[in-house]
Amino acid sequence: MVYEEEMLGVINMPKSPKCGKEINYLRDFSPVWQEYKLTIDKNGDADYEFVDNTTSMDFGDIYECPECGEVLFTDEEEAVKFLRGKTSEKGE
Repeated sequence: MVYEEEMLGVINMPKSPKCGKEINYLRDFSPVWQEYKLTIDKNGDADYEFVDNTTSMDFGDIYECPECGEVLFTDEEEAVKFLRGKTSEKGE
């Protein structure tokens, strides 16, 4: 049986630098540009029809603590290092 800590590659789970709780993942929010077709329906109301998810926007991801919801990182490499236990627990 593979233990959660072994999957993470660390024995001790990292602690959130914001709330101090042990966490084994980060919530990753990634902005995406979505295309819609805007028309007016027969009642005169705005009608949005989804067309496509296109390329990601250039805003970058944010990585939040799943316990307290605080942003810990804005850089994927730093977030991965944190989860592997290979960085200080300073966060962003």
